[in-house]
Amino acid sequence: MYPGSLEFPKTASLAGPRVRDDLGNACFSTNGIDDGMDWIAEDQIGSLGLLLGEAIERLVDSHDQEFDKRAAMMSVKTPTLTQGDDGVRFEFQVQGNRQRLQSVVITVHPQFDQDDPGADAMQLRADCECGCVSHQRDLRCPHTLASGWWLQEQMARRRGNGQLIEFLGGLKADAVAAGKQFVDELLRRAKNARPEPSDQEPSRLQWRLRVNIASQATPLTITPFEQRQRKGGKGWTKGREVRSFDLLEQNLLTDPLDSQVASLTSIPTHGFREDQFGMFQALRLLAGHENVMWDDQNASPVEVFSSQLSLTLQPVEVDQAAKPKPAQSKSTTKPAAKSSVKKNTKKKTSRSKSLGELVGTDNSSAGDISSAGDIAESETSTATLTAVANQTDENANDGPSGTPNDVLALPPGETIAVQFRPRLSVEGIDIDVHDCEVIFGQTSPVEPVVVLADRKSDRVVVCTLNDSAASGLVQFLLRDDYRDTMLDEKSAAKLALSAGTIDPFIHVSLPPQLAGPIQPTTCELILQMRPRPGAGLKVALRVHDGRFRNDPVPGQPPELVPCLSDQGPVRVQRNLTNELTDSQKIIERFGLNKLSSDGDHEWVAVSDHAALDLLGRLHDAGEEAPRIVWPEGETFRVRGEITPKSLRVQIDDSPDWFGVTGSVTIDGVEVPLQDLLIAVREDRQLVRVGDRKFAKISEAFRRRLTQLADTLVAEKGQLKLPSAAVPMAQEVLSDDVVLEATAAWHQAIERLESLSNWNPDRPDGLDATLRDYQLDGYRWLSRLSRWGVGGVLADDMGLGKTVQTLGILIDRASEGPALVIAPTSVGENWVREAAKFAPSLKPVLYRDCDRDEIIKISGPGDVLIVSYQLMQRDAKRFATRPWSTLVLDEAQFIKNSQTKTSQAIRMLEADWRLGLSGTPLENHLGELWSLFRTLSPGLLGSWQRFRSRFAEPIERHNDAERREALARLVRPFILRRTKDKVLKELPPRTEITLRAELSDAERKLYEDARLAALAELTHASSDGAKSHEGRRRIQTLSWLTRLRQLACHPALVEPTWKGTSAKLELLLSLVDELRDGDHRALVFSQFVKHLNVVREVLDRRGIPYQYLDGATPSHERQRRVDAFQNGEGDLFLISLKAGGTGLNLTAADYVLHLDPWWNPAVEDQATDRAHRIGQERPVTVYRLVAERTIEEQILQLHADKRELVAGVLDGTDAAARLQTQDLINLIKNEMA
Repeated sequence: MYPGSLEFPKTASLAGPRVRDDLGNACFSTNGIDDGMDWIAEDQIGSLGLLLGEAIERLVDSHDQEFDKRAAMMSVKTPTLTQGDDGVRFEFQVQGNRQRLQSVVITVHPQFDQDDPGADAMQLRADCECGCVSHQRDLRCPHTLASGWWLQEQMARRRGNGQLIEFLGGLKADAVAAGKQFVDELLRRAKNARPEPSDQEPSRLQWRLRVNIASQATPLTITPFEQRQRKGGKGWTKGREVRSFDLLEQNLLTDPLDSQVASLTSIPTHGFREDQFGMFQALRLLAGHENVMWDDQNASPVEVFSSQLSLTLQPVEVDQAAKPKPAQSKSTTKPAAKSSVKKNTKKKTSRSKSLGELVGTDNSSAGDISSAGDIAESETSTATLTAVANQTDENANDGPSGTPNDVLALPPGETIAVQFRPRLSVEGIDIDVHDCEVIFGQTSPVEPVVVLADRKSDRVVVCTLNDSAASGLVQFLLRDDYRDTMLDEKSAAKLALSAGTIDPFIHVSLPPQLAGPIQPTTCELILQMRPRPGAGLKVALRVHDGRFRNDPVPGQPPELVPCLSDQGPVRVQRNLTNELTDSQKIIERFGLNKLSSDGDHEWVAVSDHAALDLLGRLHDAGEEAPRIVWPEGETFRVRGEITPKSLRVQIDDSPDWFGVTGSVTIDGVEVPLQDLLIAVREDRQLVRVGDRKFAKISEAFRRRLTQLADTLVAEKGQLKLPSAAVPMAQEVLSDDVVLEATAAWHQAIERLESLSNWNPDRPDGLDATLRDYQLDGYRWLSRLSRWGVGGVLADDMGLGKTVQTLGILIDRASEGPALVIAPTSVGENWVREAAKFAPSLKPVLYRDCDRDEIIKISGPGDVLIVSYQLMQRDAKRFATRPWSTLVLDEAQFIKNSQTKTSQAIRMLEADWRLGLSGTPLENHLGELWSLFRTLSPGLLGSWQRFRSRFAEPIERHNDAERREALARLVRPFILRRTKDKVLKELPPRTEITLRAELSDAERKLYEDARLAALAELTHASSDGAKSHEGRRRIQTLSWLTRLRQLACHPALVEPTWKGTSAKLELLLSLVDELRDGDHRALVFSQFVKHLNVVREVLDRRGIPYQYLDGATPSHERQRRVDAFQNGEGDLFLISLKAGGTGLNLTAADYVLHLDPWWNPAVEDQATDRAHRIGQERPVTVYRLVAERTIEEQILQLHADKRELVAGVLDGTDAAARLQTQDLINLIKNEMA
């Protein structure tokens, strides 16, 4: 009890006289709070009040009584309500007597069943938060209790979900007011965040470098100094050293680059290897920084650069009588002396030599060459004399491709020669490396660097190296004893020929005399593959040319690749852009980007399965695939083909299951059956039969393994076969498979073979003449019963499912009591039908007897009939004993496996289970799975398995093969006959669509709502967030309902509407016509409010009618049905959901549907109330549709829904599940 004056009702009274929707069910209007209700399932919105009340009550009950007194003294302010994707938050302000204000949050969110993640939430959970000490200790406190009481009190004042939702909408925070507060607070914070003006002079950071090559621990030090601007802006102070932890406190890190350098240099140093990485990283960041100095007394400025090292061969003119001097460039070459230019004077000259000759590999003959003037031309085929040996070209490596620089050309004269000095140089910077202080360091464990400190020119260069091997090579080149080394022609040529070996470590820059000519490439992209130890492949995409020593990475330098030709070195010209384009096409086509990356254009197929998939794709591409290069002696081998004859299967038995094992043997290697099934599931043709050895599964065997995989369930490493799947397994495991099975398996096969010929006559106790199809149905039920496997009798409405079921109940009567669970509306019909056709049975309505006693005393011949609601409420009572037979009438009631009703029924112990439903599949395949989870557990496996094997491929990808596989799997357990095929004597049924043209006022109202819907839904989807899809779907459905109601009658949406409607006028004219012809009609609508509008008009006109909706009590329902059958009333007004099943109304020969429903099967069920056995007159069905409204779009969906049923139950094509965008397209009138 709430301390004070208010007593809180229990949960049952919280629901109160609940508001009913237009289907006769509890519901609420989503006005005001519909944009956040995606956290509760669509079909449970109507129960929001009950669910919310239960959640709050559980929260209140979880508080100790010791909190009651203190909570009663507290003041609770009206909370604000915020909504998210996962629930709602009530934010309270609670204050006790002389206590400070406390903030309390109560969050309500759905609670899921972890055993069935595919189902919707059926229960809400309320959690609380508070900042007080008591809550931190006990997770409960007086503040949260007072808040819970406040919610209970407010909910008790609201009668039904309509008032409750209106109340919750009023709690929603005022977005506009919150926006104003947000802007004010944001501006206040921004103002406070701005630093206050300082009287001090501006300051900046200066970085000082200390290079100490003698120190192993700290060869490089970078220290921050603070400089202040002098008064009047005349320069900066010398600066003072700043400790790293003072930088942030003194607000000195205003520059992002300074911040990065500071973070790298502030690491305490303990040793070179561990702590110097940051220093070298920081030095590289300081490249280009304007305020870097030497850390000495003068603080001299230093320029920091970042570049690359190269090995350069500098041509040097060597005069026998003089010191070596660098060869002059062409632009500075002095003209020859006049005495040396004499016309018609022969002079002995040196012949140009190829590099091959210089290293002793060229066999070209040497001969005297006559020259005219200063330039001599070679007449040999292997070399051309040139006069550029004494010239250096700034673009030596990029010379014209037409220049035949394939020889070492020496100038005329015998006293001048060219030698080459190997030197380390820095690309783009003129610096003498040998005059620098050199530090070898690392910016990371795998990235070495070289730091060159030139004191003379105050420059520091950071050069990054490829790896540690490059670091060792640079140290070798810096040795003092090689500083004055000179290379003669032969040594230079040898080095030039081997430049490709050195280049991966340090770039080699050759002069034109040594680099060779530029030639076009004839390269191709190849895949280098190497088996990994254990499993899988290493894959590298490379550029291959027969002249390359190492195949380079596509698109990566060098663009000119030094190569060795028969005539000496050449430079192969690559097109890096084309290489990148072509390599990307290969990567995407063959899925290389889906493998694990292992470097630049390198990947790893971590398993043999992944490797085989890749090889299969390459094989299928034929000549369009890149060439594969394997290391010598290493490849993958395929050993033969696996056929059913090579399969050995062992079957053992256990309760409700058969255990299945098996294997094939190839080349002495045994491959388990489970590996074969995994290969088939993953769409692989090859399975492993040894170290890099594989076998191919034949196509015929592959199809049979796929069928077997559909029936087997993998559990804890074992394969299990449900008893219901034995027929399909027997078909797969035919005579060509070696089978070893237990006696139980052979007995099951023998029983199946005997049942195939089991055709019993009508049971003696059945007082009914069965039609041929009814007798076939009874025999099918009898075979399932003897087999002990559940099934679904899915005949059309009106074909006598009840009488066929009574026949099998008579057969099973001696085995124990039967339990029939049926909708409330048909319970009494079961009693009447049993009394009429099966007098030996003893039917009892559970609601009309001593409920504890009847369950205890039920025995052979007893048939206990209970509604789904009562069964769910008394589930524990029904589970206290076993039942011989369990019958679920209108079994679509358990299409949602998450509901408490479905869970309760699965708890029942029954020897045999049968479902009766004219619509076992209405909207999506999850309904079929839920049905068989109850009737034949194990047949379709877990939800995750069923979703991956069937639901997603069929509904999302329209996979015809998977659809046929599912149809083949369930076909033995579903018997479905339609009236047009088996009931030839049934009078014909004619269906007619009548269209009503909306008046101008109706049209305006409808179009205004449609445009408003589009505007809201377009805005809701603009962010594209996947997390808002559920919310968007709820909004869409809400608007669709509003538009459908406007198409029926404006008064359903606008209470102030006083006029009539086009559809109502069409109905009244039709009713007058029917009455004049002495016809009677059933009138169906999904909206109870619509039926009420019709009732008012009928009452004014004095037209007699019967009426039934979800609020009609069970006994009154039957009385009204009997009255109509006996001639009382020209019309029977029925809400579609409440009266669409379980009624026999053959006194009517016309059926009027006032508004189309999404699923045509529901309308067909309603029509079958009149068009069924016992109907002697032709039945005419009228559908009233408003022109140019959403109702016309709904009619187009009917065909798709019918195809979904046919596709699975009959094996024909099917349509995918309707998505949110499809619903929005209905509003746009864009549905095709």
